[in-house]
Amino acid sequence: MKSLLIKLGYLLTLSLGIALTSGNAIAGERCSKISGRCFEWPLVPHGTTLEKISTSGVWSKPEGDGPFPALIIAESCGGQKPTVTKMWPKYLNSLGIATYTPKVLEKFGKKYCPNMKFIASNPNRIKMLRILYSALDEMRKKDYVDKNSIGIIGFSLGGINIRDAGEIKDLKSPEGNKFKYAVNVYGYCTLLERQGDNIPTLMLLAENDNAGGKMKYCDKAKAENFENMTWHTIAGAWHAFDDPAADGKTDPGKNKMKYSKSATEEAKTVIKDFVMKNK
Repeated sequence: MKSLLIKLGYLLTLSLGIALTSGNAIAGERCSKISGRCFEWPLVPHGTTLEKISTSGVWSKPEGDGPFPALIIAESCGGQKPTVTKMWPKYLNSLGIATYTPKVLEKFGKKYCPNMKFIASNPNRIKMLRILYSALDEMRKKDYVDKNSIGIIGFSLGGINIRDAGEIKDLKSPEGNKFKYAVNVYGYCTLLERQGDNIPTLMLLAENDNAGGKMKYCDKAKAENFENMTWHTIAGAWHAFDDPAADGKTDPGKNKMKYSKSATEEAKTVIKDFVMKNK
């Protein structure tokens, strides 16, 4: 029976994945030695070039003509909220970095993540990756951008998408491009035993962001000693520590959210150091 269910799941995911990628999607069940959970893997085959999807969002740049290093900002379940459309772009611009925050959730007709089923859906996550990698190509077309220095930073859901991107070997944009580095802010790290050091990646965690035992899985992933992984945990911080509007709320993943000015300032410093080293 279990074998039959696995085969049915394989066929269902295969049919969905083909419509979303430029190659034949391959999926099967695999159990993580870190989380102990079984999941469909991979989202798409290694080396996949994702299909183009039109994007829109918020562009921001430092004063001057450039060329500037750049970051694609991957939004959280809060969508186009001020933290990813104003606060972080303003800070990154002050460092001489251009940004683009593409609208991800609006492509699904939803302003906010409705539930974990939506977030965990492989087809949904593949579509999110298509948006972010299409945004990479669009960023490269800007005259003020250094085309050889474009990274990606994501928060919560955006961090999950970055994890997916980092887990897939040689994932490419519609025009065959790759991100130079990645920053995952209070996202998940349950799959990092797979391709965790594909590109330089900063895992920026919050000590109290532990819904579902998240920190235990992150500790196990950290123990894998990936060559290109940089880890930093902010003591006493909670999920969405950079978002005043989220303070006191709980997200669809049951993460308790608490704003902290000091945690935000620490995150800015850590992100600055990592980006300046890898841009």
